Amino acid sequence: MLVELSVRNLALIEALVIDFGPGANILTGETGAGKSILVGALGLLMGRRAGADLVRAGAGEAEVSAFFELEEPGLLAPSLERLGLAPTREIVLRRVVGADGRGRAYVNGRLALRPQLAALGEELLSISGQHDQQSLLKTANQLDYLDHFGRPADLLQRMRAAWQKFGGVAAELKALEDRLREAGEKRDLFEFQRDEIRKIDPRPGEDEQLLEEKNRARNSGRLLESLASAAELLGGEPGNVVEKLGRARRHLETAAAVDPRLGESLNTAREAFHQVADLSVALERLSRDLDLDPDRLEWVEERLNALAKLKRKYNLPLAGIIERGRRLSEILDELDSAGLDLARLRRACLEAREEALEAARALHQARAEAGRRLALALAGSLKPLGFPKIELEVRVTAPPEGQSPDEIEKRLGPDGYDRVDFLFCPNPGEGLKPLAKIASGGELSRVMLALKTVQERSNDQLMVFDEIDSGLGGATAEAAAAKMAALAARQQLVVITHLPQMAALPGRHFVVSKEALDSGRTVTAIKPLESSQRVGELARMLGGATPSREAVALAGQMLAGMSASALAVSELP
Repeated sequence: MLVELSVRNLALIEALVIDFGPGANILTGETGAGKSILVGALGLLMGRRAGADLVRAGAGEAEVSAFFELEEPGLLAPSLERLGLAPTREIVLRRVVGADGRGRAYVNGRLALRPQLAALGEELLSISGQHDQQSLLKTANQLDYLDHFGRPADLLQRMRAAWQKFGGVAAELKALEDRLREAGEKRDLFEFQRDEIRKIDPRPGEDEQLLEEKNRARNSGRLLESLASAAELLGGEPGNVVEKLGRARRHLETAAAVDPRLGESLNTAREAFHQVADLSVALERLSRDLDLDPDRLEWVEERLNALAKLKRKYNLPLAGIIERGRRLSEILDELDSAGLDLARLRRACLEAREEALEAARALHQARAEAGRRLALALAGSLKPLGFPKIELEVRVTAPPEGQSPDEIEKRLGPDGYDRVDFLFCPNPGEGLKPLAKIASGGELSRVMLALKTVQERSNDQLMVFDEIDSGLGGATAEAAAAKMAALAARQQLVVITHLPQMAALPGRHFVVSKEALDSGRTVTAIKPLESSQRVGELARMLGGATPSREAVALAGQMLAGMSASALAVSELP
């Protein structure tokens, strides 16, 4: 139950605090006095979007807070736990909107995201306005109304989980099919390029190695001459370096035998001798190796040309061409093995679709049964509202029998495949027709009122009716007010109305008005009425600003009669 609502700097409201009571809380006042601002304030606590234009001119921020006391705190425990809060009987929702358009939301003093506030606010508040009547004309909304009545929560959760699974597998299948189709269109090209690279079979760094070999071959004459001269000097002719180092080594061996101090010099001579001897042998071997075969040189030229052609064609270095060949082989191998993945995903997709169809069938059966119950409840609730012989059907339509799964899939969605239509016949013999084709504004108001009164809800949820009685009058308005009074006996209501019959509901009565301040500013004020003041307000609604004695008397009779009428209607259909 909403105990207290505090509003500060919101539109024309400067500051006000309203203490609400159980049952009906009636708000009346002249058109434009600001009753809709209160509905907007409650809407902010349900997470509805807010703009900087809501902030009162000159103020830095607007603030709305509401204090709730719960009879059944356990019902809201899951929502509170998601916010990191323990179950409690007292909840404070608070929303702040800055003049810059930025806002903050709080639950029991803890900062919350707007969607979190919305989830909790929708469990504590339900707002129905006169414009909501038009939502009855849309079949998608009629499905929502039916589900709200039938409450197939488990089946809806199963349906949405199955649809999500089906959608995931179908997306994976489509991605693979698209990838295979794209790759398949280029398969011939990929095979040609792979085979071309594979035929040449380049090796890492091969082009650089062959280029070095080619350069050596081109300069082999000069290189051979130099190497031959060096080899000749080192060990080729008498008196060469190796021979001289050998003699020097032997003399040092003789001298070192006499003077040990020459040992280090002897070691140096020995190392020099061996190094020069090794160098002489190496140069002779290299000279022989440089004597290149002309056929080898021709092959090197051809190989370099083939590698250069590959690099030009693919505009890649040799390492990039080798990597491309490897990747092409992987793609073609994947194409060859993708048939198994494709078959697996197609089976999984069919199984997931069948699971979703089975969930939709179970949901359809539950909705069909709920539709029959809702039609009976609505008809019973509408009879005292001026429809004594009403015919009403809540038709739940599934895809026609005999349709293939592929055809049914086109209607399938996260909420199943049902189409719901509210069919209405206010007068016998006219036949059932959709609400949109025959219902007038007043009839829609009564259907909406009946729909709201038959829906089950938590006793802790405040129901707000914002001029939902638009278009009603006379005996029908009295019947609607009596039904609202019976609803108020079990539910807390906020009823904003221009109808005196509805304003006569037993409960707390507030008048909304505009007041001019000494500063020249205008503010919206809300004042509770005592019993004697209620008679005056109803008389104003009946007879204008200066009601007659007859209007005053009638107002008193209406207040007394409504109290008796509320007692007579013990429970709603």
